[in-house]
Amino acid sequence: MAQKLTEQEQAAVVELAKLLGKKLPTAHRSNAGGIASGLVRLRKRPLTAADVNAVLDKYGAGADELEALLTLDVLEPTDGGYLLVIPAREDASEEKDAASDQRAIAKAERPRPPARRDARTLSRLDTVRKQTPELEDVRRKIIDLDPRLWINGWLLSTPDAYLLYERELRALSRELTGKKTLGDGRLSLRELSYRVFGDEKFLALESEGRKLLHLMGLSDVVSSRPQVKLELLHHIPRHHRHLRLVVSENLDPWVNMRNAMYLDGRKRLFGERVHGVVFGNGYLVDDPHKLPDLIASLGAEDVRVLYWGDIDRAGLSILAKLADMAEGRFNVEPFVAAYRLMLRRAMERFPDPLENEPTDQSSVPVRGLELLEGSLKKREASYLRSVIEHARLIPQEILTAEDL
Repeated sequence: MAQKLTEQEQAAVVELAKLLGKKLPTAHRSNAGGIASGLVRLRKRPLTAADVNAVLDKYGAGADELEALLTLDVLEPTDGGYLLVIPAREDASEEKDAASDQRAIAKAERPRPPARRDARTLSRLDTVRKQTPELEDVRRKIIDLDPRLWINGWLLSTPDAYLLYERELRALSRELTGKKTLGDGRLSLRELSYRVFGDEKFLALESEGRKLLHLMGLSDVVSSRPQVKLELLHHIPRHHRHLRLVVSENLDPWVNMRNAMYLDGRKRLFGERVHGVVFGNGYLVDDPHKLPDLIASLGAEDVRVLYWGDIDRAGLSILAKLADMAEGRFNVEPFVAAYRLMLRRAMERFPDPLENEPTDQSSVPVRGLELLEGSLKKREASYLRSVIEHARLIPQEILTAEDL
């Protein structure tokens, strides 16, 4: 490990780098800080020709740069090699600025041991405006990246972020070159993250990697396969371009439909052709992303959702809210065949609609009734309206697996 520079040596690097940055051949001025640091770190009197050549070789420099060092009297030839001559510091009134430069250079040069993934954080990084040779070298490396990574200026003004995430930033730049997005939508977020960065969690929504993209102005650059939401139980056996899904409010009816499709190979439920069943658990509309995210992961050209729930104010309200939420993205309608059979079963059991189970939903606004009424026969619609207006309940469980 390189030995830490003393304050005097840091000052020497600053002065030497300033001089070299002005006088070296244009192609190597960006390496002025590195050459200055390398020469000062040799800590030999005199320096051998091999020592000097090794420093120059490290930065791709050669005879022209050696000649420049001799012309500037930075290197003074001796019998045994060279003496390193550090130029005098500029006006003492600049002492404060020089000290700041020294700290910035020391910070940029400090060896960085491999960090644990959870040890790297963007929250403690400072914005750096200094124009020191070492930091300018870092900024030149940043400019070599895809312009989208630095065009908003954040990365250029926060060079420590580059030092902290150099490997990931270079990988991101390579992956973006010639492409509009990171990924083409076929890989999951974790698969894409591992393929590009060797870390399946780097692009996680709350990760430092995702924060890094946001700070660089690239929040929308990631294109990955939509994540399936496992909290929505579903059974969808195969892909369909034109998809018909039944969303069930309650668990038992969902299990019955799932078993009919999975165990019995049924393709029709209540006489209707369906391709899959989803358990909505009654709270589907509390999270407006749950069902859309699931549907987005299925790759269908269009989706028709048949909603089936309890016949009560709460159940019809879910239907209405789901229809509003889905507008423009997929179609939602009541599973009329199931609702009609529920009404017929209830009418057989309770000819008077007010004999149905009372609820505590009197204060719940009546919504969604109009979505179902128009598909019913006159007698069914009248019975339905009476049940809803008097806050009664016909549960989904009035139908069993035998009715499917």
